[in-house]
Amino acid sequence: MNLKAVAGLALALGIAGCAAPQKPVQLTTSFNATEAQRLTQPGANIVSGSALIRQNGGGIVTCAGLSIMLIPHTAYAAERIRAIYGNTERGSNPIQRQLQFVPDDTRYLQITRQTVCDAQGKFTFNDVADGRFYLISVINWRVGNAVQGGSLMQAVSVKDGGSRDVVLSP
Repeated sequence: MNLKAVAGLALALGIAGCAAPQKPVQLTTSFNATEAQRLTQPGANIVSGSALIRQNGGGIVTCAGLSIMLIPHTAYAAERIRAIYGNTERGSNPIQRQLQFVPDDTRYLQITRQTVCDAQGKFTFNDVADGRFYLISVINWRVGNAVQGGSLMQAVSVKDGGSRDVVLSP
C-alpha cells in the first residue's frame, strides 16, 4: 500500500469516526405511484420564489446555481418530510444531519421535479398541477474545511391556474 493510499484511508476513517451513525428511519407508509401520478401531470399553476440562509455574521447565502425540488405531497412523502424536518409545513435541517429511510423507494425521486435557482437565488416551476407540494432547497458553503448550511422545506398548495411566490428561509 503506497503512502497516498494510507493517507486517504486514515482521512476516511477519521471522517467516519466523527460522524455518529444514524439508525435508519423505518417508514410505515409505502410509496403509492397512483397517489403521486395526478400531481405529476402538467397543470396551469406556477410556483416560484427564492431560498436563502443568513449566516451567523449576517451575510446571506442563496440557492443561486443550486437545485431546488418540487415534491408531490403523498403519504409516503409526508412521512419522510416529517422525519427530516419534524413537521410537514416548514422547516430547516442542518447539513450534518443525514437520514437513511427503509424502504427507500427510488420512484419517490423519479416523481420529484427539479430546477436550478438563477444568479439571484430565484426559481420557477411552470405547469404545476393543482394540489399540495413540498419545496426543498439545499444551501451550503465552506468555511475553511467545514461545510455549513442546510436544507430548507416549505409546503405549498396551488389550484385553478394560480401563481404562488414563496421565500424559503429558516
